[in-house]
Amino acid sequence: MTFAEGTVDTAVGSRRYRLVWPPEFPLRPPVTWELSADGADVIDHRAHGYTFRDLSLCLFAHDPRQGWRPEYTAGEALDRLVAYLEQEAHGEFPRIEDIPLTTDFIRVSVPLSIAAALRQGGGWGILTVRGRKDGRLLRVMSVDGTSPSPIITRPLEADLEAPWVAALGLDHPRQGLWCRINKTVEQVPSSRHRLEGWIRQQLPNEHARQLFMAQALILLVLNDGLRFVLIKAGTTPDTNPEERLIYVEPFEENLEERIFRRVDDRLGGVGGLQRAQVAIVGVGSLGSSVAVVLAKAGVSKFVLLDPELLDPENVARHVGGVDEICLPKVEVVSRAIHRINPAAEVVQVQAALSLDPVGWGKDPTQHLIEVTRHPLGIIVCATATTEAESVVNHLCVIHACPGIFTAVLGRAEHGRVFRVLPGVTPCYQCVLNAQYAEPGRFPRFDRVDMGVPAYQQQGLPGLGMDVEQVALITARMTLQTLGERSEGELDYPKAHGDHLIWSNHGGWAVDGPLQTRVELIPRDRACPVCGIGNELPLSLEEEKELAALQVDRLKRS
Repeated sequence: MTFAEGTVDTAVGSRRYRLVWPPEFPLRPPVTWELSADGADVIDHRAHGYTFRDLSLCLFAHDPRQGWRPEYTAGEALDRLVAYLEQEAHGEFPRIEDIPLTTDFIRVSVPLSIAAALRQGGGWGILTVRGRKDGRLLRVMSVDGTSPSPIITRPLEADLEAPWVAALGLDHPRQGLWCRINKTVEQVPSSRHRLEGWIRQQLPNEHARQLFMAQALILLVLNDGLRFVLIKAGTTPDTNPEERLIYVEPFEENLEERIFRRVDDRLGGVGGLQRAQVAIVGVGSLGSSVAVVLAKAGVSKFVLLDPELLDPENVARHVGGVDEICLPKVEVVSRAIHRINPAAEVVQVQAALSLDPVGWGKDPTQHLIEVTRHPLGIIVCATATTEAESVVNHLCVIHACPGIFTAVLGRAEHGRVFRVLPGVTPCYQCVLNAQYAEPGRFPRFDRVDMGVPAYQQQGLPGLGMDVEQVALITARMTLQTLGERSEGELDYPKAHGDHLIWSNHGGWAVDGPLQTRVELIPRDRACPVCGIGNELPLSLEEEKELAALQVDRLKRS
């Protein structure tokens, strides 16, 4: 192992050192010791801390400003050694046990209303929190004693809705105390007996002081911030007065509003997404991923339609896990959505899409009809079966509701995503007609009279990552369509095409791998679903007669 010994000049005299280069150098800094003048002994600096077990000195803290960098040389280690020895000689280094410990491994969430009240008034009071089982997440639920008026004694509450409490795992209620201290964050004490001194100065009431020192959770309201103090359970100032305190800098936040903060900053009018209602027909590998991506974008109202259960072979490509095998896919996807947004409204329809009028009250189609009537409704069809896609197409055209059709092709080497905007773009039947006219151009969609519908083989092979690519394109087109329907409220780029073909290796629709091509397909005037036919313009007499009929209808209404 390479090492070097020598002397350095400092403001407090010449000092001897030893540097040893570890095998990981330059990823790790040289190991540094101070030696006696004759080099025979290692100087022990443990009284001042910053010392490892082998008595080498910790000269590079674990933070971006003070840490070691691979581009540093041994000269940087010697400069740090000189600075350390000079500060130590002048008493500028605090003892390690006098430095308060702060942890980032616990998140304490203080609602904005409570944080504001704590700063405004009161001297001390009781606080209640709810915590997760592992202790890593705490959320303040209420505080009392914040009112400057002795008449108002009701606690200030900031309840969290039950779905959020359940989703966050806040199953463990706890109680603590808060106290206003005329100190700054930099002055917080490291030991328990010093904290007790602070509280004794602040609280003249002996009963209040005893209450505080018996708590495992204390919130300090300081001049320039809040700090939570965590004290080991079962200890008291008498049994362990030198106990090191652990501080947590709380987050002043409305936790549930932070979930989509970065999305809000990007999309601007995300309120439109929260009002939108998205139906997804088929929540298998492709549809389930589309649902999760849309939920992360801020969509909060879903109708999920799928008759199947989650099978073992689905797990490698589905949002569900092995613990959800044999559960309905609609339930699995609903769980995934609620893990992102516990307040989301999800309608689960475990049924196949059908237009059978028998038992219409239970027909799953009625849920899609409700979506088509929604001002910001949209249907995503991810079943890749001609029968279901035809039903969705008819519903979209009849009710003037946009629809997104998505499918992976072959072994998921290709994907196809297109939208139907009734009266504007070709409908699904127009695409079928175009395929029938040019079969080689569209290897995906089969007419009903051409045999078994595509994508109905059992256990269709393909990688989840390729399915995810198509799901992302689908979700993007869905957001773009919703943005266009909300009349510019959603700040998101418009779609660059209505019919997209994607390939992960090229050779069919595109020149190379991971490319997307815009396919231009005209509307079929003779389409039995959306066609406008060869209508002749009305004559002048016919227009007058039609206008008269409309006026007469208005009078009668």
